[in-house]
Amino acid sequence: MNKPIHASESHSDATFFDKLKWLTSKEAAFLLRTSVGQVRNLVWNGRLKAYHLGSRLRFLRSDVESLLKPAY
Repeated sequence: MNKPIHASESHSDATFFDKLKWLTSKEAAFLLRTSVGQVRNLVWNGRLKAYHLGSRLRFLRSDVESLLKPAY
């Protein structure tokens, strides 16, 4: 049976997400407010470094967040 999600549970999920060091393509896209395809384009164009962990791509949260900072 599905149990309802309480506010405290969703808050803990958000806190967990904030503490992640490695992100999936989907999580990186969520943080950048864009699509997974655009994340792949950023990797292809050399603007975002991707790491192979096994057969999957992962991104350092700090690399993703650096794209959010304005370039002066």
